[in-house]
Amino acid sequence: MAGISSLGIGSGLDIGALVDRLVAAEQAPAQNRLNSREAQAQAQLSAYGSLKSALSDFRDKVQGLAQADDFRVLTATSSNSEAVAVSASTAAVAGSLDLEVNQLAQAQTVASAAFATSTTALGSGTLTLRFGTVVTDADGAVTDFTQNPDKAVATIDIPAGANTLAGIRDAINNADAGVNASIINDGTGERLVFNAADTGAANAFVIEVADDDGNDVDAAGLSQLAFNTSATQAQQARGGQDAQLIVNGLAVSRAGNEITDLVDGLTLSLQTTTTSATRIDVAQDTGAAQQKIHDFVDAFNQLRQQIDQLAGFDASNGQGGVLQGNATVRGIDARLQRLTTSEVPALNGRAVRSLADLGITTQRDGTLQIDDATLSEALDSHFDEVGALFGIGGLVEGGGFRYIGGAEVTRGGEYAVAVTSLAQQASIQGAAIVPPAPSAPLVIDAGNDTLQLTVDGVTSGSIQLTQGSYTSGSDVAAELQARINGDANLKDAGATVSVDFSGDAFVITSSRYGSESAVTLNSVAANVPSSLGLSGGQAGVGADVQGTIDGVAASGAGRFLTAQGGAASGLEVEITASTMGELGTLTFSRGLADQLNTTLDTYLDGGGLFDSLTTNLSDRIDAIGEDRDQLAARMQQVRQRFLDQFNAMDTLLAQLNSTATFLANQLPGLERLAQSAGPSGDSQ
Repeated sequence: MAGISSLGIGSGLDIGALVDRLVAAEQAPAQNRLNSREAQAQAQLSAYGSLKSALSDFRDKVQGLAQADDFRVLTATSSNSEAVAVSASTAAVAGSLDLEVNQLAQAQTVASAAFATSTTALGSGTLTLRFGTVVTDADGAVTDFTQNPDKAVATIDIPAGANTLAGIRDAINNADAGVNASIINDGTGERLVFNAADTGAANAFVIEVADDDGNDVDAAGLSQLAFNTSATQAQQARGGQDAQLIVNGLAVSRAGNEITDLVDGLTLSLQTTTTSATRIDVAQDTGAAQQKIHDFVDAFNQLRQQIDQLAGFDASNGQGGVLQGNATVRGIDARLQRLTTSEVPALNGRAVRSLADLGITTQRDGTLQIDDATLSEALDSHFDEVGALFGIGGLVEGGGFRYIGGAEVTRGGEYAVAVTSLAQQASIQGAAIVPPAPSAPLVIDAGNDTLQLTVDGVTSGSIQLTQGSYTSGSDVAAELQARINGDANLKDAGATVSVDFSGDAFVITSSRYGSESAVTLNSVAANVPSSLGLSGGQAGVGADVQGTIDGVAASGAGRFLTAQGGAASGLEVEITASTMGELGTLTFSRGLADQLNTTLDTYLDGGGLFDSLTTNLSDRIDAIGEDRDQLAARMQQVRQRFLDQFNAMDTLLAQLNSTATFLANQLPGLERLAQSAGPSGDSQ
C-alpha cells in the first residue's frame, strides 16, 4: 500500500489549517500577556521620556537663576545717547549724574617729510619710541617731554636691507610697540605716518634715532624720522589729548573716550562734545528680574501639569495616567514641592527667606501663583536678598572685602571676616643717593645703563637705560619702570613693576601681591650701585594676606582668603582693606535655584535616576522579546506534536479506507460464488 505524501490525503481534512488554528488558540493567552507587558513598558518608557524632557526644560530656567548676580540686572540711560552712550554691569549702583563733554580724547599722529615713493631708502639704525606727554612750540618742534612710566619703551631695529619707507612701516607694525604706521600720499609725496595706538595726552610719543651714519639729529639718513627734544625732523600732525568732562560740577579728565573707572560698574562712551549737561541714570532693572521670576513660575507650573497628566487621575473619564501611583514620580513631585515651599536657612531673619515672601504661593493643584504687587515691593526694597533667595551668592555687611565664591562643600550661613596681616607686594629698595637736580643731574652713561632682574619668577633680558642727564629722581624712576616693563620676557609673561623715588632711594615693586610676588636684581652695571643705589643680589618677596573666616584661620593667596574648615570651608573673599581687624560679615546662601538645580542634576545627568529607569525598562522590553522567541519555539514544538498526531490519524484512516475498498471489491465475487453453489451448496 502506498504511503501518505500529503496532509489530509487519508482523511480528506485540511489538517494544516486545523493545526494552525489549534496552535493559535494555545498561543493566544501567552501572546496577549506578553503584548500587554510590552505595551505597558513602552508606555512607561515614553512617559518617563516626557517627564525627563519637562524636567530638563525646567532646569534650563532654573540654571538662569543659579547665581545671585543673575538677578542683579541694572539699566543705564543717557538723556543724549548720541553724545554719551552708557551701559551698566552688575557692579554698578543705582544713582544719577550730570555730565558735560568739553573735549574728546584723541591719539597723537606724527608724519615724516614727503618722499618720492614708498621704496625710497632712508637709512639704517634703531628707532626708540618713548611714551609720555609731548609739548611742541608754534613751529612744531618738541620743547618738552615727560615720560609715562606705565608705558613700555620700545626699540626697533631698522636693518640696511629694510630701510625704505615701506620696510620701516612694516618693522614698526611687526614690533607691536604701541604705535601703528602707514604710508599716506598727501599730494606732495609719500609720508610715513605714525599713529599712537592709545588716546590721551600721556600716551603721546617721541621718536629717538640711533642713526648708523653717526648723526642722530640731521635731516639725512634714519634721523629724518627724529621727533624729540634734540631733533624735530618729523612733524606732529595731531597732538594727543585727554577727554575733558564736567561731572556733577567736578572737572574730570580721562585718557580715552571709553571710560570705565569714573563710576563702579558704569561704562561711558563719549561720542561728541556737548553744550549742555547729559543726564545719566542708573536703576535696578526690577522688570527684568520680575520677568525671570515669572518665567521660573511658568516653567514650574508646566512641569507640575505634566506630572499630573502622567501620574494623576482624570475624574472626568475615570482614567489614571500611565505613571499613576508610581513611587519615583511621587518622590520627585514631593521633593519639588518641599523646595518651593521651604525657607533658605542662610536667610533666616531677613525680609526675604522663601518664595512666599515674594508673593509666590502654592495652589490646591500644586501649581504656583504670583502676587505681582508683593513681588514688586520685594524687588524694590530687598533686591539683593531676592537674588540670594534664588542663587548662590554672598551678602556683604561691612567693607574692605568682597565675595568671590564658594565651593561645593560650603554651607549657607553668616560668617565673620577678619584680617590679621595684609597682603604685601615684593619690593627692593636701593641705598639713598643725592637727589638729582637741574644743577646736579644724574648722568646715565655706559657705566651705569644696564641691569637685569627677575620679577615673579620671570627673568628679563639685559635692560638698557637711555643715556643722558636726568634732573629729577622721578624722571629716572619713570625711565627705569618703562624700560623694565618694556622687556620682552617680562611683557610676554605679564610681569610688571612700579618704580618710585622715595626717601632719596629708588624702590622697585612688583605689581603682584602675595608669596608668589618676588623681585630679584640679578646684575647691574659697574657704576649702578654708586649712582642709583641699586646693587646686584638685592631681593624681596611678598606676603599673603592672613586672617580668619568664621573665627577659623583661613588660607591666604595674595589678597584672597579661603576658609579651610567648618561650615564655611571653601568660601573665598578678596581683601581690599588697607587696615587690619574685623571687616564685617558675609552671608553665603545656596538659594532655591541652586538647590533645585542640584536636585534636577541627580535625576537628569548621566548615570542618574532617569538613566536607571529607562535602562531597566529597556532591559524589560528586551526580556519580553526573548520570551517571544521562547514562546515561538515552544509553539513550533506544539505544532509539530499536533502534526504528528494528525498524521498518525490520517495514516490510520488511509489504511482503514484501503481495507474497506478491498473488502468492497471482494463482495461481488463472493456473491457470485454463493449463487453458483445453489440451494444445497453443490455446484452444477
